[in-house]
Amino acid sequence: MGKLGGLEVNSVVSYIGVHEGYLGNLSYSSHAEFYPLYCGLDIDPNEYHGTTRQRFIKILSESNSIDQSKILSGVLQKYPLDYFEDMLQEEIITLKDFKSKERLHKKVSQWITELRGEIIDQNNLKYDFEFVKEVLLQADTLISNHSYSSAVDRVHTALHGYLKGLCDDQNIAFEEQNVKIQDMWGRLKTEHPSFNIDVKEHQRPINQTVNAIAKFLENMNDIRNRHGFSHPNDDIIEEHEANFIINLSRVLLYYIDSKTSENSLIS
Repeated sequence: MGKLGGLEVNSVVSYIGVHEGYLGNLSYSSHAEFYPLYCGLDIDPNEYHGTTRQRFIKILSESNSIDQSKILSGVLQKYPLDYFEDMLQEEIITLKDFKSKERLHKKVSQWITELRGEIIDQNNLKYDFEFVKEVLLQADTLISNHSYSSAVDRVHTALHGYLKGLCDDQNIAFEEQNVKIQDMWGRLKTEHPSFNIDVKEHQRPINQTVNAIAKFLENMNDIRNRHGFSHPNDDIIEEHEANFIINLSRVLLYYIDSKTSENSLIS
């Protein structure tokens, strides 16, 4: 999906609902608060003409795909299905109306994913580190409710924790207290039995590609520290690049997991 078209935009409006020109329960002032509070966007609807519905349609239609995904995420945060369940209980809407809201909620959720770009599925890891699973779930929540850029720190932490778990499993010790993620990989690459092997000449390009992982981890560490939300940085990584980093991290995580699980000492 490139951007939302008119049909999708009108479906989002239908999901929220309109009463006497007002979108949902949004007044002109609360509509202005909606974008910074729920979407993380600096948008002033007072710069547009018309009702709250007309302004919302104009803003959503003119936004780029990433900002559209943020607006849709804000819509689902402000108007979750629970909001309409309460209206159903109070007989403000009918059961038929609520079922329609459910269908639209599913569509809006799908559009958010499509607008942001695909993310590689998180399959079960053979090395069952509870800490890593929890952090990856946190990353998924941040991606769904906020942005890819907000999840970069969690993905970095998950990968860091996974490498630490492998080092502990192989009794690979470090003198430093805070070991960098690329240094952990460097030791695993040379000391873990799955990687400490002779590579045949015809496999040299593969070996060189694997060796390049260290540079990626070094760059990821720098992105996390200088362009992520782990510190009060001004220059935050853009959404498309954050998506790219997260997907590379997941590919790397599954590659290392598949290579090392054959020698797993975990029961």
